[in-house]
Amino acid sequence: MILIGKFDIHLAVRFTSRWDVATQEALTFGDPLHGPLVVPSDFYSDLASIRILREVCRWAAIGALVGWVFAWGWLAAALLVVAIVTLALYGLLAGYGMRAAILHDWLYTVGMLPRAECDAVFYRALTTGDGTARWRAAIFWLGVRLGGFTSYTKTPTRSGFFTPGEK
Repeated sequence: MILIGKFDIHLAVRFTSRWDVATQEALTFGDPLHGPLVVPSDFYSDLASIRILREVCRWAAIGALVGWVFAWGWLAAALLVVAIVTLALYGLLAGYGMRAAILHDWLYTVGMLPRAECDAVFYRALTTGDGTARWRAAIFWLGVRLGGFTSYTKTPTRSGFFTPGEK
């Protein structure tokens, strides 16, 4: 029996690379609006995709150091601020919401829901399923709303979807 708003199991994954995991067994989330959502076993995910924050921090810090060597003034200071902010964001988000992130990656991959609804499920899975604080879940949600359009599937696999011009 799956409780509404909860995951059915503790996650069993294997790391396939430094940043990618594969589920070793099916993962089910009891969404209050869409019912049970089942991520199949052996699904590959890159989790929350927040390593971009770490890379921005790294290159902004390098830019700030170079900027002070070459006396760029305000630009070096701005790059330092960017480095500190992205490092803080990375530190606040790293290690949270693994099950919710895998569910969200699966929803984006199969295209069974519209993108905005996938992101709403992600927020609910973070807060009720993984127990992530609402303020932290809001940062995750904002991140997928701003940057998720590049990852959302262009060819949904669920019947009932069609492209413009066909029915």
